[in-house]
Amino acid sequence: MKALLIKTVKGTLNHFGLDVVRKNDDFNILTYKALYPDAVLQRRPFYNIGAGSFFHPLWTNIDYVSDWYGGVQKNVIHHDLMAKGPLPIETGQAKVMYTSHTIEHVKEDAVQVLFSEAYRCLESGGVFRITTGPDAETDFRALINKDEDWFYWDRMYESKGTYESIYHKPATSVPLSERWLHHVATQLAPNDVSPSKAKFSDKEIWEAIEAYGFPNVLDYFCGLCQFQSDRPGNHISWWTHDKVMKSLKEAGFRSIYRSGCGQSSSALMRNSKLFDSTHPQMSIYVEAIR
Repeated sequence: MKALLIKTVKGTLNHFGLDVVRKNDDFNILTYKALYPDAVLQRRPFYNIGAGSFFHPLWTNIDYVSDWYGGVQKNVIHHDLMAKGPLPIETGQAKVMYTSHTIEHVKEDAVQVLFSEAYRCLESGGVFRITTGPDAETDFRALINKDEDWFYWDRMYESKGTYESIYHKPATSVPLSERWLHHVATQLAPNDVSPSKAKFSDKEIWEAIEAYGFPNVLDYFCGLCQFQSDRPGNHISWWTHDKVMKSLKEAGFRSIYRSGCGQSSSALMRNSKLFDSTHPQMSIYVEAIR
């Protein structure tokens, strides 16, 4: 009777050009069921590291729980990547692992531990997908070319009430070099409210670029940054495709390749409603297979 009622309602709505879509279709549940038996799905062996507001009923979220994120984190297992300890995952038990815009918020040695842990946790053939941003190479080129449009995200922090928790004044009101620095080594930017022993003016940033060149100037600035537990959203490390791939190789992965937005080799991570949705314009995508 229930099935007949649903069919009748759907038929009536379809007649008027409307469609009924089950909410769990957003999660592509049928894809999971086609690939894995229920016994596997019950274990939720799909892991999002640095999950933020991400939610999927079959995924396990691991993140640094903090008031900084304003309570958006959902069903999260707390883990501090900067502690450089093992992930709370048994060896060889992960089917896929995903981390989006997380590694730029921790130091490089902690990222290396994360990559090594991903290698340990994944089963043979398991996929590890990394997206991060900005692409340090394109970011630097935009600065040199005075391409203000590249720094589009700053326009999200122009009006009163949008910027005060991060900036002293609107993000677009300072020189482009200082906006670039904020995205590379956040706490060193004069307009950022984070405390820092060093803050670099427009003149000093250009002097450092002249002295060190690319990419050494990025190492110089990030080397002055420290992880601040009350401001885990700060950027304190820089990444390019090549740098991510080199770190994955050092972690033990051998099948490593550039990817693109929505182009995962895993069908589970091609759902654009849930994956690769953070600033795709400025992001890089890399995958590795265990």
